[in-house]
Amino acid sequence: MEDEKIWESFKSGNREVFEQIFRAHIRVLYKYGSRFTHDPALVEDCIQDLFLDLWNKRQSLGTTDSIKRYLLGSLRRRIIRKLQHKPSENSHVEWENYDFHLELNAEDEHIATENGVAQQKALKAAMTQLTQRQREVIYLKYFQEMSYEEIASVMEISYQSARNLVYAALKLMKKHMVLIKVLFLLFFDKFSH
Repeated sequence: MEDEKIWESFKSGNREVFEQIFRAHIRVLYKYGSRFTHDPALVEDCIQDLFLDLWNKRQSLGTTDSIKRYLLGSLRRRIIRKLQHKPSENSHVEWENYDFHLELNAEDEHIATENGVAQQKALKAAMTQLTQRQREVIYLKYFQEMSYEEIASVMEISYQSARNLVYAALKLMKKHMVLIKVLFLLFFDKFSH
């Protein structure tokens, strides 16, 4: 069943479809939410509140052709709002100034090649050079395999801004990784003689 039909079935009160939506997207939502904060309870609360609101307001919701995009965008707004009001070091969070953690972990090992330990380290180092928004756009594009249209919708930016962010991030990462490779080759060459 395509997303539009699933969404309409959920909106009409089909509890089984609602549970199916939850099960199909919970891991993606949790992974994405965890990129904004290291507070798992906050992420879990936001996801729980999101699904409670979805169920309670289902009849007044609009249509969507991508449930994943709808849920990621909704969760993103919810987490940023919570971080804005959380009495802590995150109280300065604004829509354009939030923290987005993009690290490679065991679940993301498909990025590394067989002999790619050095490449993986270089990639991690390159990602630290990115802005928060660039990290988020790289995560959505390459880890969640979203289109530019979907990224624009989730991040509430224009299509062109999504493309520009990806381009700028990749350009910066490539530049940084080339520098790391050159330094590695110089270091290796120095000790191989």
